[in-house]
Amino acid sequence: MKLQEQIQEFNEFAEKQADIMLKKGNDYANEDRLSNFKLVAQITGLTPEQVIMVFIATKTVRLGNLIASGKAPNNESIEDNLLDSSNYNQLLNMIRNDKTTK
Repeated sequence: MKLQEQIQEFNEFAEKQADIMLKKGNDYANEDRLSNFKLVAQITGLTPEQVIMVFIATKTVRLGNLIASGKAPNNESIEDNLLDSSNYNQLLNMIRNDKTTK
């Protein structure tokens, strides 16, 4: 894949990532898009960062299973999992920045 194709693929992935982040945020959270992670942290005694890391670990395991099986998934595609994983990493970055701005 040549550089221009890589740039195009990166931009397309980033657009999908942003679209999913905004849509899921509208479904799952209030004005504070990190609120669910903070609430789960209070309930479980974990930090919000640890809560997000659990989601990242779950997506990583699922992605590994999908790739290793070689089968077409019935529900979430490999790309869906990659997008979710990327978004969880972004949310982890946001939660870290949220802590430093308070």
